[in-house]
Amino acid sequence: FFFFFQAEDGIRDFCLSRGLGDVYKRQVLTSSALPFTDQEAAGNAVNKIKWNDMFSLYYQIQVESTVEYIHFWIVTKYAGWSGIGLGSAMAGSDMIIVNTDKTEYDYFNPVGGAPGLDTAQTEAGVSDVILVKEDKVSSPKVFHLKRKTNTGDSKDKVITVGQNQDFIFASHNTSTTLSQHNSAKAILAQPISKTQICDSSCSKCSGPEPDHCTACSGEALLIGTSCQTLTKHALNTFTLDKIKLSYQIVGDDRILLHFEYNYPGWAGIGFGKGMSGGVDMLRVYMDGTTPKVEDLWSTATSRPALDTAVSGKDDWTVQSGSRSSNLTKISILRKLNTEDAKDFLITLTNLDVVFSGNTDSDAFNKHNFGGKTQINFTKENLNPPADEKSALITNICYALPIIY
Repeated sequence: FFFFFQAEDGIRDFCLSRGLGDVYKRQVLTSSALPFTDQEAAGNAVNKIKWNDMFSLYYQIQVESTVEYIHFWIVTKYAGWSGIGLGSAMAGSDMIIVNTDKTEYDYFNPVGGAPGLDTAQTEAGVSDVILVKEDKVSSPKVFHLKRKTNTGDSKDKVITVGQNQDFIFASHNTSTTLSQHNSAKAILAQPISKTQICDSSCSKCSGPEPDHCTACSGEALLIGTSCQTLTKHALNTFTLDKIKLSYQIVGDDRILLHFEYNYPGWAGIGFGKGMSGGVDMLRVYMDGTTPKVEDLWSTATSRPALDTAVSGKDDWTVQSGSRSSNLTKISILRKLNTEDAKDFLITLTNLDVVFSGNTDSDAFNKHNFGGKTQINFTKENLNPPADEKSALITNICYALPIIY
């Protein structure tokens, strides 16, 4: 029984959950990755270390009656056994192995061959890993286990909060006995933390599902649930009365809109000459300190409906947003062609655009300014002079929604 694995200095494809303590208080942790209700998972952040799409490890530090524990959730799609080792090599590794023909989970690998139970070693250790709950029926299977961070057992690794820990992942596709494995890999220098940890491109992660970024750092953009860096073409800016609207074509198939306005209310635009006949609209606003976007559809001069309420999809995603005093800045992203019947196909040409806003309130009430214009959507730098930008604004209050 020999392990051959590829060492990797850290991993780059994981993003970890936000802390549950202040946000979720004593609520139950539920997640698509953790399919059962788990009463013990409250307190500090739940962080994730991902090996591949088949096998991930979640962990959380908890204190129980002044004793510090680490909780592990081994989430695996492998039909056979799955295990993690605390260490950079198999020899001398403290291991936790699940879905075997044993009812104990605490293993030690003294020489790099087949690991054995701590209690079966020449200098016997203690079975310190406690099964909290398991789901061996669902896919993925989930094993929730816990142990003290310092068990005082010579066969157990001391886990220190605030320091990096090397991990080894190993598994077998079909066998539940430890006679062999299919694959193994070392994932090195993973921080053990009570708080949220994200990779370098994710500035804020959503909980409790650790794979979801909600904001990206630097030049990265939020694409789906992950942060990606795509080519940004020229930034073109137009003044729409009280709204400064800028756009960038991103990559070959997306558009990034930047709204900037100096009042404590909302701003919106629509693609079309008027409100009748079906107009794809959107509005941005601040919900307290959180930037928001609503994907809207209007067929009349009354208040537009959310796309999701008229058999459409919510295709805009917020990239960033802030409000300082009344200066509001919000950036949003969507595909040029969303393949949604309630979204306008944005082509790189001159397009009719209507705009409106309310300078007094973020609530979706009646607008108090608006108009229509044409905007040339292109990857190139238009950079029109200021007077030309102003001249684009015509027919103020033409065919605007009457919003109550």
